Amino acid sequence: MLRLIVLSTIMLMLVVAGCGDNDTKVFAKKGRNLQIVYEEPVLVKELLFSSGGDTALIEVDDPSTRIAAVKFTIVNQQINILKLRIDTDSVFIGNGEKAVRIPALSPTENATTYGSTEGIKKFSPILWGEFEVQMGYQAAGWIFFEVPTGLDITTIWWRAADEIIGRF
Repeated sequence: MLRLIVLSTIMLMLVVAGCGDNDTKVFAKKGRNLQIVYEEPVLVKELLFSSGGDTALIEVDDPSTRIAAVKFTIVNQQINILKLRIDTDSVFIGNGEKAVRIPALSPTENATTYGSTEGIKKFSPILWGEFEVQMGYQAAGWIFFEVPTGLDITTIWWRAADEIIGRF
């Protein structure tokens, strides 16, 4: 069984890393109940995201902050039905050495309307809210964080259905 899990993890990482022509670094960490695969944060001043067929804008007004967009894949290999709730209390990023933890940014509470989409990067789908992942399946999407400019982001803290600490 352990070989199957290790093989599945390696295959998933190869598939994720092999898609696209970018230099994005991909990381994986296994907890007791689930596995998370995550990419290096993408830092932007504003972004578009889609949810339920609607597109919205998130932007920061403070010039000393940026939005860090992190793509996550949640893999359920052990539990019949894994119930997840992704919100501001369940995922954090920051710097573990400096004891800086930044909660996830609620896309629905921070979304605004927009005019032109020219030059604005789009992140879709988002990974937010309550949902279930059956055994043998996975869920993937983007989670956003508002981080201070210049912060060396080294750590993620995952607290949805499991306790996982991962490093970038």
